[in-house]
Amino acid sequence: MADDTEPAQVTQRLDEWAHIDEALLRYHVAQWAEPKRSTQCFAEFIRPRLFDAKTVIDLGCGAGAATSYIASRNEQVSFVGIDYSAQMIAIAQKASQQAAHRNVSFETGDWFDLRERADVDGVMSLQTLSWLPEFERPLKVIFDRLRPRWLAVSSLFYDGDISCTIEVNEHVRERKTFYNVYSLPALDRFARRSGYHVAVAEPFRIDVDIPQPPDRDLMGTYTVRLPSADPANATRLQISGPLLMNWQFVVLERDSH
Repeated sequence: MADDTEPAQVTQRLDEWAHIDEALLRYHVAQWAEPKRSTQCFAEFIRPRLFDAKTVIDLGCGAGAATSYIASRNEQVSFVGIDYSAQMIAIAQKASQQAAHRNVSFETGDWFDLRERADVDGVMSLQTLSWLPEFERPLKVIFDRLRPRWLAVSSLFYDGDISCTIEVNEHVRERKTFYNVYSLPALDRFARRSGYHVAVAEPFRIDVDIPQPPDRDLMGTYTVRLPSADPANATRLQISGPLLMNWQFVVLERDSH
């Protein structure tokens, strides 16, 4: 009989990213015309880290809109966007050429099987880590094969010692994905075993209203304002389908010793 105290084992599954349906394609492509507010805020969040960086990799870059948005505001840095989907990378390459961004390139790659590189100063990843089956193996690959000075991610985090493994089944799309919420203390403990630590953890407090999508059968972020005596500065909750989206911006730094 299995020991009930052992953590549940999660089988790696990335097949949902191999075939991009129309809904997901529209979501990514639209960001070239109108960057998400989360992308704009994340760009400001990591800007101090980019002052002395030469090469930064964006893992899970999708169709490349966020990578290119950040690259266009930091022309002294070379950005490399990597995504598992060849379809997304093809879109990113074409759109980037049309936008004439000279300091960004894109390539297909598997986050779980990255090639070793010695020229990477930083790694960033926007809204991807929580979509994976776990955080441990993807981060270990970064720590061991890229050895960046820092890693900046936006993901679903909780500041207590509780993590949630959530599998979302969008029945209409016949698509299952992970929307995991990771414990920040657990993340820090894991990172320290590889010579990294959580240096910054900052909740993303969205400052714009997002209407609820008309199709309630599809996951899609919208905001709800909490009651406030000052409506102009009211706290907004981000929700997607049935889930609260508690985004945080987190930086992991490599230990100096």
